[in-house]
Amino acid sequence: MFQRIWRAALLGGLLALLFLFPQAAMRGVRQGLSLWADAVLPALLPFFVLTALLQESGALFALSACLRPLCRLLRLPAPAAGAMLGGWLCGAPGGARLAAALCRRGAMDGGACARLLAAATVTSPLFLVGTVGQALGSPALGGLIYAIQWLAAICNGLLWRGFGPASAPAASAPRPPSGGPLLHALPEVLRESCLSCLFIGGAIAVFSALSAVLAATGAVEALQRTLLFLLPPESVPGLLAGALEVSGGCRGIAGAALPLALRAAMLCGLCAFGGFSVLCQAQVFLDGTVTPRNYLLQRLTHAALAFALCRGAFLFFGAALPAFAPLAPAAEFAPENPLALPALLLCLLFSLLPWRRLLRPR
Repeated sequence: MFQRIWRAALLGGLLALLFLFPQAAMRGVRQGLSLWADAVLPALLPFFVLTALLQESGALFALSACLRPLCRLLRLPAPAAGAMLGGWLCGAPGGARLAAALCRRGAMDGGACARLLAAATVTSPLFLVGTVGQALGSPALGGLIYAIQWLAAICNGLLWRGFGPASAPAASAPRPPSGGPLLHALPEVLRESCLSCLFIGGAIAVFSALSAVLAATGAVEALQRTLLFLLPPESVPGLLAGALEVSGGCRGIAGAALPLALRAAMLCGLCAFGGFSVLCQAQVFLDGTVTPRNYLLQRLTHAALAFALCRGAFLFFGAALPAFAPLAPAAEFAPENPLALPALLLCLLFSLLPWRRLLRPR
């Protein structure tokens, strides 16, 4: 009973804030959709399509053969190697999407899925290099953040390797018939990928609106005063926005008046956490396979490891990292894009087309 009352009060309060600050909510939605169209969609859609095709063809399992010793170290079945490689290439929530597909095929259980996600969940390399690195003035710095986050993911997998019972050896994921045309599977893969990206865009828009409304209420200024002795005041708006939606938080941290080493460490930890928007996206793909509490704890441990490793890299090896210094003034982080709405509508239209009926032999 108390839980129902608490949920009703929370949702009612959020609804009231939307009515009280409609302009801030609309501005947040526009900014969220612009970030999605300008940075997230180009970073996720190509990898979603390619990894899905690789998984359908069985090539992902073959390409990941070198990761099987790591899977044994992390107490994962052999088919998890392909999902781990795909998660590193796609970024969150692509790893959750591939892991859930393995669970549906019976290749591993929920405990193994949780251990896999601890090591396979990173931010898209295209987003870090092409967007975050560009905002910091050096794409190489975005690559360094990705490498540190990848190393932190492996450490996180070792930290979570004792979670759950040992999995029984499972057969590899089923492959399509030999000689089957991949082009026949391409439209269905495109439909599912566009639908996934459409959902991600909606989640980014909702949490960006919530972040903008909280900023309009004065909550950010109150937190800046409260956390004055714990965090630099310039970092609080970006961290608060990133806790809800990571793309907006990255924009705030990248433009903050802070030392480069601290901004890079905060961005590394923030991207490793992913925000509650990515948590909700992953839970839709996982469909209860991994509980939200466990997934949240994994993101927190990954964020702490990524922040510590990035901070240590700049503290101990800063003199040896001149190649990652900004080469140009920081670029504007994903300005409002007039193509955001057309891109959203195009993904919706493509995902709703009846591809199975259109491709059915006559």
